[in-house]
Amino acid sequence: MMGVRWGLAIVVVCSALVAGAGAGAGDFPASSSAAAADDLLFGVVPQSGLASKEVERMRRGRIDSVRLGFPWSTVGRLRDAYDWGPIDHMVRQVASEGLTILPTLSGSPEWAARRDGFDCTGYGCIPYAPASIETRYAFARFAGAAVERYGPDGSFWENNPDLPYRPIGVWQIWNEQNSQSFYMPDADPLAYAEVVKLAAAEIHRVDEGAEVVLGGMFGPRSSARLDGAARYLRDLYRVPGFRQSFEGVAIHPYSPTVSGTLGQIRAALRVVRKRSDNADLWITEIGWASSGNRDERLVTDVKGQARLLRETFSHFVEAARRWRLRGAYWYAWRDTRRSEAVCAWCSGAGLLTRRGEAKPAYRMLRRVAVGR
Repeated sequence: MMGVRWGLAIVVVCSALVAGAGAGAGDFPASSSAAAADDLLFGVVPQSGLASKEVERMRRGRIDSVRLGFPWSTVGRLRDAYDWGPIDHMVRQVASEGLTILPTLSGSPEWAARRDGFDCTGYGCIPYAPASIETRYAFARFAGAAVERYGPDGSFWENNPDLPYRPIGVWQIWNEQNSQSFYMPDADPLAYAEVVKLAAAEIHRVDEGAEVVLGGMFGPRSSARLDGAARYLRDLYRVPGFRQSFEGVAIHPYSPTVSGTLGQIRAALRVVRKRSDNADLWITEIGWASSGNRDERLVTDVKGQARLLRETFSHFVEAARRWRLRGAYWYAWRDTRRSEAVCAWCSGAGLLTRRGEAKPAYRMLRRVAVGR
């Protein structure tokens, strides 16, 4: 499985602790009838904590946005009592360089999972999605509290007037919910829809101009435990009243080939357009590794990684208007140790090496970004 794996959000938050003006959707380009290529956000997803100079380097590389986990499991470890300290640290780092944040709200704390009857402890509770009215409302309150802190009128900005004003106005609900590995005990579209409806209502109550984006759905159907993005999205649209809860659809179209990536995107868009829907599209994870076990389908070499990035991101720029594409996020920002990687190929997925050396893919992303 791909992406912000369970525990990764916690790793990012904890590592950040030891590592060195607008309204509505903040500094995200506003949703419009046709997104323009020059409004397309280029973003990255960290797979470890950010050192103090790394966000500056993102800015110099023409990166606009950082996708970060806002884990309910950590912030809401105590019921309805929130510890925003680690998130404050990350938001301060990113905002100081003028970048925006795309937050992913996900992960259940132990008290919530056990309240729903799941036999788990600690990190093992994170993938158990809220399954009762009680815990779903608790998750919605957490979402609303995040908006109250980091949204356009958020207390964080009031308490940090020295920072560039980068309020968060786009909120992503969960991650790869079409996979039973990340939405336990069952990747049920109806259950996920109920979580989104309650959380979205609370987000919109606090900030009428906020945009809710569905969790990034893994593209192809690769096992019995995972429905492909298009099929899962089709089932979501069948849930009564669900369409009114979100403004954007997100996918993770991982594939060994560019044509495979584009095919997954088009399949998801066919579902959206068949409903005559004008929802925006977000690609909240895409990437290939420059090193690793070559038996892994997403592993290439440094030249291949740069080429695949150029071909996909150039196509994203060209198609931004007709796809209503708002953002494309590369997984990942920097390499990590294999022992710490969250998937079989992820250790070599970075734009930078573990030591912070720029790969050809970093320079290629900057080149494509400049040409937007």
